Amino acid sequence: MRRVVTIIKTKDFILRPIKVDDAKMYLESHLNKEAKKGFMSTPKNLVEAKKEIKERLEDEKKGTQETLAIEVDGEYAGFVNIHGLTKNDRYKHAAIIGYCTHPKYRGKGITTKAVKLVTDYAFKKYHLKRISGMCRTFNKASARVLEKAGYKLEGILKKNKFKDGKYLDDMLWAKVR
Repeated sequence: MRRVVTIIKTKDFILRPIKVDDAKMYLESHLNKEAKKGFMSTPKNLVEAKKEIKERLEDEKKGTQETLAIEVDGEYAGFVNIHGLTKNDRYKHAAIIGYCTHPKYRGKGITTKAVKLVTDYAFKKYHLKRISGMCRTFNKASARVLEKAGYKLEGILKKNKFKDGKYLDDMLWAKVR
């Protein structure tokens, strides 16, 4: 089966399918101190980053997710991912959005624009009624991305994750149509 290539172009960046060649910048994005705090696990080296991207691509073939790389002037700047896709009638109306930006491209509004575009794209392509996103309560930048992209805060999930001997609270955001 041939992969359908999705490319969304803006004046600031393009969104295109993630590829294994993005692994170095993907790894740098995850290993950054600030980003690392928000993830439950991160790739530790280039081999693990390539493996993680390959797993994303396999899941895409199964129809359970789609990951689009953000590219600025020919360079990987981050990704936006729609996952949790299912054909199960009870849940096929909903998905989850995730994203990560390379430190070099943070604070420029690129991720917010990309999340908006991918949200609209996912609602249309997958006929969704709900897309949710989560971030740690201490991650103000990520919360701001979701808020500016039109997501509404639905609540705080207290002690939702356990990492490094600590319970973490998450903000649950959603956009519904």
